[in-house]
Amino acid sequence: MTPSLPPSYRAAFRTELRRAFSPPYEAPIVVVVNGLLMTGAWFLLPLPLQDMLFRVHGELAFPMVLVAWMFSDVPATNVLGSDAERSLAALDDPDALRRLLYAKNAVLWLLAAPACALIAIGIGFAYAHWITTAITVVAILVVPVGSLGIAGWLGICFPYHPIPVATRWEHRRPYRRMIVRWLTLATLPYVLVPVITAAIAAPAFLGWLWLSGDTQHRIPDSDLAIGLAVTAALSAAAYFLGHRIGLRLVHRRRERLAAFLPQPDLG
Repeated sequence: MTPSLPPSYRAAFRTELRRAFSPPYEAPIVVVVNGLLMTGAWFLLPLPLQDMLFRVHGELAFPMVLVAWMFSDVPATNVLGSDAERSLAALDDPDALRRLLYAKNAVLWLLAAPACALIAIGIGFAYAHWITTAITVVAILVVPVGSLGIAGWLGICFPYHPIPVATRWEHRRPYRRMIVRWLTLATLPYVLVPVITAAIAAPAFLGWLWLSGDTQHRIPDSDLAIGLAVTAALSAAAYFLGHRIGLRLVHRRRERLAAFLPQPDLG
Protein backbone atom coordinates (compact mmCIF):
# COMPACT_ATOMS: atom_id res chain seq x y z
CA MET A 1 0.00 0.00 0.00
CA THR A 2 1.42 3.37 -1.04
CA PRO A 3 1.61 5.79 1.92
CA SER A 4 -0.30 9.05 1.61
CA LEU A 5 1.78 12.20 1.27
CA PRO A 6 0.91 15.37 3.21
CA PRO A 7 -0.73 18.00 0.97
CA SER A 8 0.87 21.02 2.70
CA TYR A 9 4.01 22.04 4.54
CA ARG A 10 2.12 22.27 7.82
CA ALA A 11 0.74 18.75 7.41
CA ALA A 12 4.18 17.46 6.42
CA PHE A 13 5.71 18.99 9.55
CA ARG A 14 3.05 17.49 11.82
CA THR A 15 3.52 14.09 10.20
CA GLU A 16 7.29 14.23 10.58
CA LEU A 17 7.02 15.39 14.19
CA ARG A 18 4.76 12.44 15.03
CA ARG A 19 7.17 10.12 13.26
CA ALA A 20 10.15 11.50 15.19
CA PHE A 21 8.48 10.80 18.53
CA SER A 22 7.36 7.31 17.59
CA PRO A 23 9.50 4.15 17.76
CA PRO A 24 12.38 3.84 17.00
CA TYR A 25 12.80 7.57 17.95
CA GLU A 26 15.79 7.90 15.61
CA ALA A 27 16.10 11.69 15.40
CA PRO A 28 15.62 12.49 19.13
CA ILE A 29 18.01 9.73 20.21
CA VAL A 30 20.66 10.79 17.72
CA VAL A 31 20.43 14.44 18.73
CA VAL A 32 20.63 13.70 22.46
CA VAL A 33 23.49 11.21 22.12
CA ASN A 34 25.50 13.61 19.95
CA GLY A 35 24.91 16.41 22.45
CA LEU A 36 26.08 14.25 25.35
CA LEU A 37 29.16 13.07 23.46
CA MET A 38 30.14 16.62 22.55
CA THR A 39 29.53 17.89 26.09
CA GLY A 40 31.63 15.11 27.57
CA ALA A 41 34.44 15.80 25.14
CA TRP A 42 34.28 19.57 25.80
CA PHE A 43 34.50 19.30 29.59
CA LEU A 44 36.25 15.99 30.28
CA LEU A 45 38.96 15.52 27.67
CA PRO A 46 42.52 16.69 28.48
CA LEU A 47 43.30 20.13 27.08
CA PRO A 48 45.58 18.89 24.27
CA LEU A 49 42.80 16.62 22.99
CA GLN A 50 40.26 19.43 23.32
CA ASP A 51 42.49 21.66 21.21
CA MET A 52 42.70 18.95 18.57
CA LEU A 53 38.95 18.35 18.51
CA PHE A 54 37.63 21.91 18.89
CA ARG A 55 39.04 24.83 16.96
CA VAL A 56 37.11 27.48 18.91
CA HIS A 57 36.88 27.97 22.66
CA GLY A 58 35.11 30.21 25.13
CA GLU A 59 31.86 30.27 27.06
CA LEU A 60 29.58 31.15 24.16
CA ALA A 61 31.50 28.96 21.73
CA PHE A 62 30.17 25.91 23.57
CA PRO A 63 26.50 26.16 22.46
CA MET A 64 27.56 27.02 18.90
CA VAL A 65 29.77 23.95 18.65
CA LEU A 66 27.08 21.90 20.40
CA VAL A 67 24.41 22.71 17.82
CA ALA A 68 26.79 21.78 14.99
CA TRP A 69 27.45 18.41 16.61
CA MET A 70 23.76 17.77 17.21
CA PHE A 71 23.07 18.36 13.51
CA SER A 72 25.96 16.12 12.46
CA ASP A 73 24.42 12.71 12.01
CA VAL A 74 22.27 10.55 9.79
CA PRO A 75 18.99 12.55 10.15
CA ALA A 76 20.74 15.38 8.29
CA THR A 77 22.10 13.18 5.51
CA ASN A 78 20.18 9.91 5.04
CA VAL A 79 17.02 11.80 4.16
CA LEU A 80 15.61 9.22 1.75
CA GLY A 81 16.76 5.88 3.12
CA SER A 82 15.53 6.60 6.64
CA ASP A 83 11.97 7.02 5.32
CA ALA A 84 12.06 4.76 2.29
CA GLU A 85 8.33 4.21 1.75
CA ARG A 86 7.34 7.87 1.69
CA SER A 87 10.48 8.84 -0.23
CA LEU A 88 9.65 6.24 -2.88
CA ALA A 89 6.07 7.52 -3.11
CA ALA A 90 7.35 11.09 -3.61
CA LEU A 91 10.02 10.36 -6.22
CA ASP A 92 7.81 11.51 -9.10
CA ASP A 93 6.28 14.44 -7.18
CA PRO A 94 8.90 17.18 -6.64
CA ASP A 95 6.54 19.30 -4.54
CA ALA A 96 5.72 16.42 -2.20
CA LEU A 97 9.40 15.48 -1.94
CA ARG A 98 10.34 19.09 -1.17
CA ARG A 99 7.72 19.17 1.60
CA LEU A 100 9.10 15.90 2.96
CA LEU A 101 12.68 17.19 3.05
CA TYR A 102 11.73 20.55 4.53
CA ALA A 103 9.70 18.84 7.25
CA LYS A 104 12.59 16.56 8.17
CA ASN A 105 14.92 19.57 8.41
CA ALA A 106 12.40 21.52 10.48
CA VAL A 107 12.01 18.73 13.03
CA LEU A 108 15.78 18.25 13.30
CA TRP A 109 16.18 22.01 13.80
CA LEU A 110 13.47 21.99 16.48
CA LEU A 111 15.19 19.17 18.36
CA ALA A 112 18.58 20.90 18.46
CA ALA A 113 18.61 24.66 17.90
CA PRO A 114 16.19 25.96 20.60
CA ALA A 115 17.90 23.94 23.34
CA CYS A 116 21.32 25.27 22.34
CA ALA A 117 19.92 28.80 22.17
CA LEU A 118 18.63 28.44 25.73
CA ILE A 119 22.08 27.28 26.85
CA ALA A 120 23.61 30.35 25.22
CA ILE A 121 21.09 32.60 27.01
CA GLY A 122 21.95 30.96 30.33
CA ILE A 123 25.65 31.54 29.72
CA GLY A 124 24.93 35.14 28.76
CA PHE A 125 23.12 35.74 32.04
CA ALA A 126 26.02 34.18 33.96
CA TYR A 127 28.72 36.27 32.27
CA ALA A 128 26.68 39.37 31.37
CA HIS A 129 27.72 39.26 27.71
CA TRP A 130 24.38 40.64 26.53
CA ILE A 131 25.11 41.78 22.98
CA THR A 132 27.41 38.88 22.20
CA THR A 133 24.83 36.49 23.62
CA ALA A 134 22.08 37.91 21.40
CA ILE A 135 24.31 37.57 18.34
CA THR A 136 25.24 34.02 19.37
CA VAL A 137 21.60 33.02 19.79
CA VAL A 138 20.75 34.29 16.32
CA ALA A 139 23.77 32.43 14.92
CA ILE A 140 22.66 29.19 16.59
CA LEU A 141 19.16 29.51 15.20
CA VAL A 142 20.16 30.51 11.66
CA VAL A 143 23.65 29.48 10.58
CA PRO A 144 23.46 25.64 10.81
CA VAL A 145 20.29 25.58 8.69
CA GLY A 146 22.28 26.15 5.52
CA SER A 147 24.19 22.92 5.99
CA LEU A 148 20.97 20.87 5.87
CA GLY A 149 20.21 21.83 2.30
CA ILE A 150 23.58 20.49 1.15
CA ALA A 151 24.12 17.60 3.58
CA GLY A 152 21.09 15.84 2.14
CA TRP A 153 22.99 15.30 -1.13
CA LEU A 154 24.88 12.48 0.58
CA GLY A 155 21.68 10.58 1.31
CA ILE A 156 20.34 11.22 -2.17
CA CYS A 157 23.47 9.87 -3.87
CA PHE A 158 24.18 7.14 -1.32
CA PRO A 159 21.07 6.21 0.70
CA TYR A 160 20.97 3.27 3.09
CA HIS A 161 18.27 1.52 5.08
CA PRO A 162 18.13 1.93 8.89
CA ILE A 163 18.62 -1.75 9.63
CA PRO A 164 19.26 -2.70 13.31
CA VAL A 165 22.95 -3.35 13.93
CA ALA A 166 22.35 -6.94 15.05
CA THR A 167 20.33 -7.68 11.92
CA ARG A 168 22.88 -5.98 9.69
CA TRP A 169 25.68 -8.02 11.23
CA GLU A 170 23.67 -11.22 10.89
CA HIS A 171 23.28 -10.50 7.17
CA ARG A 172 26.72 -8.95 6.76
CA ARG A 173 27.43 -10.58 3.40
CA PRO A 174 28.34 -8.93 1.11
CA TYR A 175 30.54 -7.34 3.76
CA ARG A 176 31.57 -4.34 1.65
CA ARG A 177 27.98 -3.25 1.06
CA MET A 178 26.36 -4.19 4.38
CA ILE A 179 29.12 -3.10 6.76
CA VAL A 180 31.84 -0.97 5.14
CA ARG A 181 29.48 1.19 3.09
CA TRP A 182 27.07 1.63 6.01
CA LEU A 183 29.80 2.54 8.52
CA THR A 184 31.26 5.07 6.09
CA LEU A 185 27.91 6.74 5.46
CA ALA A 186 26.97 6.69 9.17
CA THR A 187 30.18 8.39 10.30
CA LEU A 188 30.75 10.77 7.39
CA PRO A 189 28.14 13.32 8.65
CA TYR A 190 30.41 14.08 11.64
CA VAL A 191 32.89 15.50 9.14
CA LEU A 192 30.60 16.66 6.37
CA VAL A 193 28.12 18.82 8.30
CA PRO A 194 30.74 20.82 10.27
CA VAL A 195 32.74 21.36 7.07
CA ILE A 196 29.66 22.70 5.26
CA THR A 197 28.79 24.94 8.21
CA ALA A 198 32.37 26.25 8.35
CA ALA A 199 32.32 26.91 4.60
CA ILE A 200 29.13 28.95 4.96
CA ALA A 201 30.64 30.99 7.78
CA ALA A 202 34.08 31.32 6.18
CA PRO A 203 33.39 34.36 3.93
CA ALA A 204 32.32 36.49 6.89
CA PHE A 205 35.33 35.42 8.98
CA LEU A 206 37.76 35.94 6.11
CA GLY A 207 36.25 39.35 5.43
CA TRP A 208 36.75 40.34 9.06
CA LEU A 209 40.32 39.00 8.99
CA TRP A 210 41.07 40.94 5.80
CA LEU A 211 39.72 44.16 7.27
CA SER A 212 41.27 43.82 10.73
CA GLY A 213 44.36 41.69 10.12
CA ASP A 214 44.09 40.55 13.73
CA THR A 215 43.31 37.06 15.05
CA GLN A 216 44.59 37.56 18.58
CA HIS A 217 41.76 39.61 20.03
CA ARG A 218 38.05 39.13 20.50
CA ILE A 219 35.95 40.18 17.52
CA PRO A 220 34.10 43.45 18.24
CA ASP A 221 30.33 43.00 18.57
CA SER A 222 29.67 45.32 15.63
CA ASP A 223 31.94 43.28 13.35
CA LEU A 224 30.45 40.07 14.70
CA ALA A 225 26.94 41.29 13.88
CA ILE A 226 27.92 42.25 10.32
CA GLY A 227 29.60 38.89 9.85
CA LEU A 228 26.51 37.13 11.16
CA ALA A 229 24.28 39.02 8.72
CA VAL A 230 26.47 37.94 5.81
CA THR A 231 26.59 34.36 7.09
CA ALA A 232 22.81 34.25 7.59
CA ALA A 233 22.26 35.35 3.99
CA LEU A 234 24.69 32.69 2.76
CA SER A 235 23.01 30.10 4.99
CA ALA A 236 19.57 30.86 3.53
CA ALA A 237 20.96 30.70 0.00
CA ALA A 238 22.73 27.42 0.73
CA TYR A 239 19.56 25.92 2.18
CA PHE A 240 17.19 26.71 -0.67
CA LEU A 241 19.73 26.28 -3.47
CA GLY A 242 20.96 23.07 -1.85
CA HIS A 243 17.47 21.59 -1.83
CA ARG A 244 16.89 22.71 -5.39
CA ILE A 245 20.02 20.89 -6.51
CA GLY A 246 19.03 17.93 -4.33
CA LEU A 247 15.71 17.59 -6.15
CA ARG A 248 17.57 17.62 -9.46
CA LEU A 249 19.83 14.86 -8.16
CA VAL A 250 16.75 12.84 -7.23
CA HIS A 251 15.40 13.30 -10.75
CA ARG A 252 18.67 12.17 -12.32
CA ARG A 253 18.97 9.16 -10.01
CA ARG A 254 15.29 8.29 -10.10
CA GLU A 255 15.72 4.76 -11.51
CA ARG A 256 18.48 3.84 -9.05
CA LEU A 257 16.51 5.19 -6.11
CA ALA A 258 13.34 3.42 -7.24
CA ALA A 259 15.26 0.15 -7.33
CA PHE A 260 17.06 0.66 -4.00
CA LEU A 261 14.47 2.17 -1.65
CA PRO A 262 11.99 -0.75 -1.58
CA GLN A 263 14.77 -3.33 -0.96
CA PRO A 264 16.12 -3.28 2.65
CA ASP A 265 18.31 -6.30 1.85
CA LEU A 266 20.41 -4.01 -0.36
CA GLY A 267 21.69 -2.35 2.81
